[in-house]
Amino acid sequence: MEPGSDNRIHPNPSSPPETDADVAPLIQKVGAPSIAQIEKLIGELHEARNLLEAEGERIQRETARYIKFAQLASASVETISNILSGWRQAGHPLQKFVTRSPADDSAGRMDHPFGSAPDM
Repeated sequence: MEPGSDNRIHPNPSSPPETDADVAPLIQKVGAPSIAQIEKLIGELHEARNLLEAEGERIQRETARYIKFAQLASASVETISNILSGWRQAGHPLQKFVTRSPADDSAGRMDHPFGSAPDM
C-alpha cells in the first residue's frame, strides 16, 4: 500500500483539512433555526410559568374568600339555631309562625316541626 493512497480518512487528499474558522460559519448556519426555536420555546415556557403563578395566586385568594364565606354562613346558622333553641326552651309559641296548607293536613304529610299543631 502506498503512502497517501488510503482515501478513507480524507476523501479528497489534495484539499487541506477544514479548520475551526471554516466550520464555525457552517455550524452557525445549520444551528441558527434550532437556536431560534429553542429561544422561542424558552419564552413560551416563561409565559406559561407567569400564567400559572398568577392563576395560583388567584386560586389562593378565591379559596380564602370561600373559607371566610363558609365560616360566616356557619356562624349565622349557629346563631339562628341558638335563638330557636332558646325560644323553644322558654316556651315561646313558635307554632304561630308555622303555616300549614289544607293539603298537608288532609294527606298527613307534614308533621309539625315544633311539637303539637295548634288547634284550628
